[in-house]
Amino acid sequence: MNRWPYVFFATATVYILIGVLWGMAMSLTHHHETYSAHAHLNLIGWVSQALMGLFYAVMGRRTPNWLAATNYVFTNIGVICMTTVLYLYLSGSAASKQLMMGLYMVGPPSVILGFFFFAGAVFLALARNWKTPAVAQA
Repeated sequence: MNRWPYVFFATATVYILIGVLWGMAMSLTHHHETYSAHAHLNLIGWVSQALMGLFYAVMGRRTPNWLAATNYVFTNIGVICMTTVLYLYLSGSAASKQLMMGLYMVGPPSVILGFFFFAGAVFLALARNWKTPAVAQA
């Protein structure tokens, strides 16, 4: 088995640890302004990446390394930038509009590209497995 399932699961675990602590902090302080950023971190960072890791463990063994790596890089750049810009915006931060616009211009498109590369990996795996002849059962 290649390393990509482990990389995706390890990264997803880091995101859920951050997400759980963030959620607990919102609960304790009764400040829920940033719930949308928290939800994006949990959904894309934890759930989506854990599912991607599961895919690479079960079906994506013959996926080229460059495709899994590209999927991983774009998805993580997107999660970090999108969560950060949502946090800054929703918390009313005094961060510069240029910084927030830059993060916004990078984050969502990176997530979308990450999911396109993931779709490519899924369809490539399906095509490769489809062509593999079934073993005749006795």
